[in-house]
Amino acid sequence: MRITKTLLVATAFSLVVAACSQNTTPTSTLAQPELPGIDPVVNEYSLQRFDACVDFLDYVKTNAKDMVGPYGLGYGWGYGFDEVMAVAETSAPAADRTITTGSPTIGNAQREFKSDADPEFSITNVQEKGVDEPDIVKTDGKRLLVLTNGELQIVDVTGRTPDVRGSLRLNDLYVQDMLFSGDTVLLIASGGGGGYPIASDVAFSPIVGGYSNTLWIIEVDVSDSDNPTVTRQLQMDGRYVSARMVDDTVRLVVNSSPVGLQFVQPEGSGLRAERQATERNKQIIEDSTIENWVPYYVLESVSDSGRTVVEKQGALLACDEANAPTNFAGLDMISIVTIDMSNGLDIENATGVLSSGETVYASTDALYIATTRWVDWQAIAETDAITEVVNESTTEIHKFDISDPTAVIYRGSGSVKGYMLSQWSMSEYNGDLRVASTSQPDWRFEQQSESFVTVLTEKDGELKQIGEVGGLGKGERIFAVRFMGDVGYVVTFRQIDPLYTLDLSDPTNPTVVGELKIPGYSAYLHPISDDLLIGVGQDATDQGQILGMQVSLFDVSDLANPKRIDKYTIKGGNSEAEWDHRAFLYWEPRDLVVLPLNTWWWDEGSEEEQGFTGAIGLEVTENGIKEIRRIVQSDNKNDNPWDWQAQVRRTVVIGDSVYTISEQGLLQSTLDTLEKESFTLWYR
Repeated sequence: MRITKTLLVATAFSLVVAACSQNTTPTSTLAQPELPGIDPVVNEYSLQRFDACVDFLDYVKTNAKDMVGPYGLGYGWGYGFDEVMAVAETSAPAADRTITTGSPTIGNAQREFKSDADPEFSITNVQEKGVDEPDIVKTDGKRLLVLTNGELQIVDVTGRTPDVRGSLRLNDLYVQDMLFSGDTVLLIASGGGGGYPIASDVAFSPIVGGYSNTLWIIEVDVSDSDNPTVTRQLQMDGRYVSARMVDDTVRLVVNSSPVGLQFVQPEGSGLRAERQATERNKQIIEDSTIENWVPYYVLESVSDSGRTVVEKQGALLACDEANAPTNFAGLDMISIVTIDMSNGLDIENATGVLSSGETVYASTDALYIATTRWVDWQAIAETDAITEVVNESTTEIHKFDISDPTAVIYRGSGSVKGYMLSQWSMSEYNGDLRVASTSQPDWRFEQQSESFVTVLTEKDGELKQIGEVGGLGKGERIFAVRFMGDVGYVVTFRQIDPLYTLDLSDPTNPTVVGELKIPGYSAYLHPISDDLLIGVGQDATDQGQILGMQVSLFDVSDLANPKRIDKYTIKGGNSEAEWDHRAFLYWEPRDLVVLPLNTWWWDEGSEEEQGFTGAIGLEVTENGIKEIRRIVQSDNKNDNPWDWQAQVRRTVVIGDSVYTISEQGLLQSTLDTLEKESFTLWYR
């Protein structure tokens, strides 16, 4: 059992972040979502659209005045567990190939598996075919685009050895991710209201009122590899949650909080001072305008000299594009912003939901946002009540139709028991959404904890539950999930790792078919054929003591009798692929798996530290797992396995070479043997 400071902090914050069935009901008049021919308010989770700004303002002001205190809104914003106890999303399918699945039959498990990706180079390891995800490395087979050390590097890989052609440095911004299409890159960055990305000598007036969360989308023209150029930039209130791209259409999910509310604090101590401050803060809310509650955006074009010209600015969305759950869910706003990369940074549309959410899943036709229900923590003062809130929590899921590249249409809402692990907890198949959840949050292990797989279907404006199976991992929580067609795999862990296999062919009757109990756990599951499944995670003793990274190979040809046919354990090891699926590479033509690897352990014999920093290449076939070679980043002068800058973040296959990328540089290795061919430092 983990007992850490994190657990204590989470317990203290559980009043803030817990999901509760007792919520404040919105008091304003809301218009109904425009779903032709049906009544949209079909359950307590449904979103309702505001008729006009007067309704929107009435709603936020009424609820904010109920929440405000002598120090402002404080913790009453409706944060969810995901925001305070955020964990990295884990697991994903192969970056370099795609999977299509047929209908398995139990006993035979006839799952169709095929790879139809371009065999010449690998791509970002994504969850769904046709749905691209942002990453720190992208390629078109001729160029490698790498985000490292605050710069965008453009590398020509058409020659015998890679050639760094150009770079672009963005000042005062943390660039997290990028999307790439044609000759255009969208950089996704975070910074304060006064941040400026181009040149430090260009004058800029920061937003009055101090630091604020601002999301930047930077459009870069990379048609000239020697001279990547910023052409436009989009700023908006809020922070980056996630993004997906289908063809050239980007759906950006942003979470923003109210801005510009200059709350006062008590002038001195005592009850009177606090009451006076509360009344003044209520008046500040009463005097607020729409600009305080709806995120703002600025779109600028950038000249060759770095000067900017404002093209557009204003509210990110209109009042009638904002929605609120029937049950009050806080004053933050989740916005889904649509951008067509072929048209640059013009915002096609934006839709907002007054709620907080961190988990996003998308198919080619639908986008789902999961939110944890809001609770008024000031109304709960007893430990027993806190425990009840945690135990009775639910996750609400909102579905949006994105089949039209120019529109986002709300389709319906539903809920599942407990908490989800990550984007991998959701999967759409034949119009149904399968959801894996655990009754307890990830920091809380209790004997009554169990996990579920629930099936929801859209019907008459509702995500209606049509099937559920529970009882998975009693006293444990989910560590990994993978859905393939109408088969599901769920890993739970506390001391022993059960791998559950599920038959989902009848969505009204999901069934646990098989169970395999082994020490340790898998944090990421990756299918490599109809019958074989790779698990990347941690080995452990029978008592649950972690030993080091392990790669497991499972035979799932018989769903009723899954078997582990091989495992490879690395003492004291861990891999970024355990918590970020984009770090995992599987190259099917070579049966090659490459994983970032860091190890540390104490050698009692020599009484010395032992360790490794780099990557490991494995050959994985039906015959088992075989190490090919360990890859160490090198500056050609002093190999240093302890150098944090040499930690491998991503691996890409292009032609006959494997490229491993770190903050230090780019290592080129042969595809067949992983022997070093060349090494390029980012800074020379």
